[in-house]
Amino acid sequence: MLGTQAAVIAPEATGPEWLAYVVAFAPLSTLAAAVIAGWIAWRTLAQRREADRRDQWWQRTQWAIDLAMDPDFSRAVVGLITLRHLAGSDLCTAEDYEMLDKIGGAKIDALTLSEESAEREMQQSPAPQKQPSSARADLIPVDLGSRGEQVFAASPGMAQALVEADRLVVFAAARHRGT
Repeated sequence: MLGTQAAVIAPEATGPEWLAYVVAFAPLSTLAAAVIAGWIAWRTLAQRREADRRDQWWQRTQWAIDLAMDPDFSRAVVGLITLRHLAGSDLCTAEDYEMLDKIGGAKIDALTLSEESAEREMQQSPAPQKQPSSARADLIPVDLGSRGEQVFAASPGMAQALVEADRLVVFAAARHRGT
């Protein structure tokens, strides 16, 4: 009788049939889990690297904005050229293009309004000084393609700042539209 009991107990000791398949595929499931964990780690690293690149881009952009808004024309030109270069980056978003467009427009406004204010002030001064007829000849004409108008700059530095601000506006607007 002992022999028959052993035969009956033996199949139950090995467990259900599906358990044999689980045991056979255990190394494969471990490999699959490792591959999934590796993919998640790689995606996390890629996202972190992209965030770091974007942060560095933004720091350079802030530096360039400060330069672009500087009253010194040579510094402003460097800032505007740098902003146009940064706008060409793959890190620049649609919102960034819109912001850069507005910055370039603000620089043009600041330069042209300051020039208009200076002219008005000269005309409204209590003791008006006679302007020589060549006063307008000393001004440098600058065509603003972004606005479709021509303005006059009082100095070569101001003219260059206007040109670079206009280039920034045209470039950022074109990128923002996707052309």
